[in-house]
Amino acid sequence: MTLSAPPTPSFAGLTLGSHFQPIYSLPHRRTVGMEALLRASRDDKPLNPIDAYQGLDSLEQRHQLDLAVCQHHIRGFNTFPHENRWLFLNMDAASLAQPAHAEALASSILQAGLPPSSVVLEVPEHALESQERLIDCVKLLRQAGFLIAIDDFGVNHSNLDRVCMLEPDLVKFDRNLLRSAANQSRTRNLLPRLVHLMHEIGALVVEEGIETEKDVLIALESGCDLVQGYYISRPHEQPENDSVITPRIDARWDELMVRELLKRKLTRRQLELARQSFVQTAIALMQGTPFLHAATPMLNMPDVIRCFLLDSAGRQIGQNLNSLQPPAPEDPKLAPLTDTTGAIWSRRAYFQHAIDQPGVLYMSDPYLSMTDTRNCVTLSMAIEIDEAMHVLCADVLVTRN
Repeated sequence: MTLSAPPTPSFAGLTLGSHFQPIYSLPHRRTVGMEALLRASRDDKPLNPIDAYQGLDSLEQRHQLDLAVCQHHIRGFNTFPHENRWLFLNMDAASLAQPAHAEALASSILQAGLPPSSVVLEVPEHALESQERLIDCVKLLRQAGFLIAIDDFGVNHSNLDRVCMLEPDLVKFDRNLLRSAANQSRTRNLLPRLVHLMHEIGALVVEEGIETEKDVLIALESGCDLVQGYYISRPHEQPENDSVITPRIDARWDELMVRELLKRKLTRRQLELARQSFVQTAIALMQGTPFLHAATPMLNMPDVIRCFLLDSAGRQIGQNLNSLQPPAPEDPKLAPLTDTTGAIWSRRAYFQHAIDQPGVLYMSDPYLSMTDTRNCVTLSMAIEIDEAMHVLCADVLVTRN
């Protein structure tokens, strides 16, 4: 149940309206915020929000429009039942043009009746050429208690350095990043790493442009925190509630769970065979069998790419022993990286874990092999050969989505 809608205001001949789009938390399975979106018109003709701002004569007028729009959005937001949700407000570049404008915006929001902790101010990443001025305004708003979100990350000249300097609470990935992930496996595989990077910076991630079932699955796989888009709910004066949204998302959770279970079964079977053969190779080496003979059974495994041996300092002894299965075509562009004799792998996790726990089999996370740029995991174990510590390693191919 909602209260009556606020009266429709006007500004410089523009009629202002508000639509709201839910921002949904995938782990919490509920809406945790609403983004307020301007619905403007002139002479009863709908007007694109960008055109509404750009049609004004001065930066000061755009700033005044921003104040009026934010106040109207807050009045509309206050008609919803009082729940623990954020209101996301888009900021025009004019409100970041100087600290006085940012200060006026903060005061205007407070006067409209919302505590700063309930308001997420969306800062367009490319709002200003002057980073110093942008940072000053953002600091002022953060000190006032508002949450800060960087909007449209992942397009044009997105700048990680700027994200680090602004220290946002949230980063909103642009919809084009999701479109790219839906069409290109490399981007899809990169997306979880990009989410993790934002988490390392200290920001939660909102993925925008969720429009299909596939988009939801990509978002779930990526580990992002919040989602927004037409599949979740279309913008409206009275958007759909969680009783409608959550069953749609739960169905995708179930689909992903089934898919992951099947994938894990295949991967587990594949890796268990490689592990058994790896242990046999390690035992043979410790008993004095020459490396090539000891590794032959493992090199006949269909998914084993190569075996190699390191000394106690992580330096490779001899060349790689490559798979005895039909080889994958070699890329001549990678020829300078093929010979790894004497290479130092001491910074790799597979060496460090193995040397710290001799006799314990370790399996790395999937990663890109520097030797041939295939995705693999590395099995490793520190063993004693001729009274000296060595680390036996084997790269095993993993299939990525």
